[in-house]
Amino acid sequence: MNRSFLLLAAVAALTGCTSLEQSVKLAEGSLVLDIAPVQVDVQVDTTRTLTGVGRTTWVLGVLRFGDRTTADFPGMPFGPGAVTREKRAAIYKALKDTDFDVLVNPKYIVEEQRAILFRRTTCIVAGYGGKFEFQP
Repeated sequence: MNRSFLLLAAVAALTGCTSLEQSVKLAEGSLVLDIAPVQVDVQVDTTRTLTGVGRTTWVLGVLRFGDRTTADFPGMPFGPGAVTREKRAAIYKALKDTDFDVLVNPKYIVEEQRAILFRRTTCIVAGYGGKFEFQP
């Protein structure tokens, strides 16, 4: 009896249970998407400079206080360092309450203060405002 129980337990352990749930069915056959590239011009206003400041404070390396709203620029390299969040927050603040879509030729000044219990990072950005004009 012990042998048959061990054999049954071994078979059950090796086979296990599997389930498959399919929520989306793909279309059969070839599918061709023809997406035209987006044509856009950027009109840059060089008559005034936009500025913004982004700040973050870390306490004990765990608690973060600072800007929560940031601009999103997928694929845009912000350069080396871990101040991406502060740069994006500064760009957001520079563009906030304006009619511009993008900050052109941004220049950054980054200041970092370190102490035993906290680290504060401040980023100042300045650049020109740009407005997208999409071509038909």
